[in-house]
Amino acid sequence: MSRQRAGIVFIGTVFSVMNYFGLTLFMLLSIGIPFNGFSQDSDTASASQEIQKFLTLVNANREQSYITFGSGLGNLEPLIFEGRLSPSYFFTGKQRKWALVVNPQVGIRMLDRKSFPIRNPSYKAYVTFYREIEFWKRSFLHKIFYNNAVFFASIAHHSNGQDGSFYNPDSTRIPNLENGNFSTNFIEFGLSAYKLSELGKNYFSIREAKAWVEFHPPRWSIAELDDRYGYYRIYGKVGIVGPMRKRKNDAVNRWLQRSSIEIKSGWIFGEMNGASPFDPRKRIVVDLTYKYYPVWLDEIAFFLRFYQGQDYYNIYFIDKTLTQISIGITSNIMSFKNATMYLK
Repeated sequence: MSRQRAGIVFIGTVFSVMNYFGLTLFMLLSIGIPFNGFSQDSDTASASQEIQKFLTLVNANREQSYITFGSGLGNLEPLIFEGRLSPSYFFTGKQRKWALVVNPQVGIRMLDRKSFPIRNPSYKAYVTFYREIEFWKRSFLHKIFYNNAVFFASIAHHSNGQDGSFYNPDSTRIPNLENGNFSTNFIEFGLSAYKLSELGKNYFSIREAKAWVEFHPPRWSIAELDDRYGYYRIYGKVGIVGPMRKRKNDAVNRWLQRSSIEIKSGWIFGEMNGASPFDPRKRIVVDLTYKYYPVWLDEIAFFLRFYQGQDYYNIYFIDKTLTQISIGITSNIMSFKNATMYLK
């Protein structure tokens, strides 16, 4: 069996298992069973603070579901909404020092046109292994970075569920956005570090720093992506929940306590349709998000997002560099108040 065929068989087996769990999760969500990402075993309540800390770190790394109001401002075509459904479930060992997360995702864009058509959905699926870095707090690293850290590694799939020609039949350069095939499998690995700062009795700040690498082995993707997609990527993210420091104005403190800011940036390496290796217009990714968590809605947050970079919606990556300012709502997957109990 060729290496390419073996890789395809392996990836297909992994994601067949993921599809089973993904279907189960979607069924649970559709009938309204609550899902919070934590193990529901009877021993969870009596788990040690260290175990709960690790579960909190894993939970904080999950990608959230969201929906936008319209297409926002920018060069995205007119939309009714863009949305992503991103349920997760994870398995842990008895000592809870590691976790395996299964995360199927479906992204859709509903067009603002007659009959409200939906672009071919963007399907993603992740299997991610998390491991607590136990020596972190005993080494110099917690002095340079943040106090708590986890390592993660993922195997993932991204496609649009189509099998047509990548380009229009009468062209070798114009992408077939109607039913053109897009499929890639990739690997991610990196680490996340967190720190809790208590600001008096009523306020706190959770700070995050995350760095990871994304690699798309050429034989794990369709051939048409080889010199167009950019198979090697590095990303970094910093985030903060709550005020950086306590202000004199208590109203400002309360507003900041219900707010978070995430700054994500990345660079795409590899062949990208002839783009220069140093062309920031094609290769840089900038993703800035502000979220507000209203006290009267525990399960969601409102967000304002600026994105510039390669379009993340399957085959549309080849169409243009996306620049967009959007607003919407997203799931609130972690209780910040509870997190303060474990991230000290």
